[in-house]
Amino acid sequence: MKLPIFTVIVITALGLCDRIVDHFVKSRDDLTSLASVLAECGGFLQAFDSPTTWSYTFFAPSNTAFNNTGAYFSTFAATPKGKWWLGNLIQHHYVPNTQLKTSAFNTSSTRIQTGSFLYVGTKIVGDQLVLNNVAAVTDANIPVTNGIVHVIDHILDPSAQLFMTDVAKTSQAFIAGSCSNPLLTYC
Repeated sequence: MKLPIFTVIVITALGLCDRIVDHFVKSRDDLTSLASVLAECGGFLQAFDSPTTWSYTFFAPSNTAFNNTGAYFSTFAATPKGKWWLGNLIQHHYVPNTQLKTSAFNTSSTRIQTGSFLYVGTKIVGDQLVLNNVAAVTDANIPVTNGIVHVIDHILDPSAQLFMTDVAKTSQAFIAGSCSNPLLTYC
């Protein structure tokens, strides 16, 4: 059965089509470095290749983000300890249990809590969402199954976090210490 073109556009615009993160990442020429990292870090390929039953937001570092790192990053990331570190780094780009569209942010500085339990600073600058005063969202509000993906131009480094208690938190469902899916082995 063929759907009228209007129906296809509406379904796609509403994010009702099945598209998991792994397939989305592999479909984009600007995310090939991320695809390689997900394949090398234990558990991510399996997690991102499965449809979720919970909401989430993923800030996907682009090839530009990986190119914005120094020589030490590439050298260290290739080691066994570096792969473990890189997995923790990618977890810092994942916000479980909440779909955060750019409309959730404004020109005031706010913060969100990530899957690594650490915070990321957020602020709209001009017409762009900026994270930690460095990473700009270059492609926003991309729907995937039960989630939202934002492509960013810098990696979010948890070791560069500044915790400021006076900066407001953006409303989100995630509670620190919770696990989104207790059936997964790492919960």
